[in-house]
Amino acid sequence: MELIARNWIVQTEVGLLSKEQLIQLADDYITENDEFPDWMIKISLSESLAREPKLDLILEPITLKDAQLVAKELLTLYINHSITIPKIGQVAEKLYLALEWGSEAFNLFIWVSDEVDLINDDNKSEIEFKENIQKVLFEIIAL
Repeated sequence: MELIARNWIVQTEVGLLSKEQLIQLADDYITENDEFPDWMIKISLSESLAREPKLDLILEPITLKDAQLVAKELLTLYINHSITIPKIGQVAEKLYLALEWGSEAFNLFIWVSDEVDLINDDNKSEIEFKENIQKVLFEIIAL
């Protein structure tokens, strides 16, 4: 359960989920399960998780495993046409800023972010990005 909640929190940190969506996920989990950890109620009530060491993202930065889970979610959303290219760029930027500088995941997410910036500035067409984004997300997942 900690991994699922951590994934939700990371997705919220990088802008893939809104705070309201995070709260709804926690509410749904509480409703659907007879037993759940106390911190799930804290998420539901939008309380601080700073004292929850298994979930603390201040002392424990975003990891490669977190980045892989977000990449998997981005890939799913992209394949289902449920996310825009600018949103992918925003998430990628927040992720590379949170990852270890120079790591493989950092380099791949910075590529995504830079490509989206070039598209947004009309310096590049979306065609090459659309041809490569799935490959890049698969590379992150496979790290």
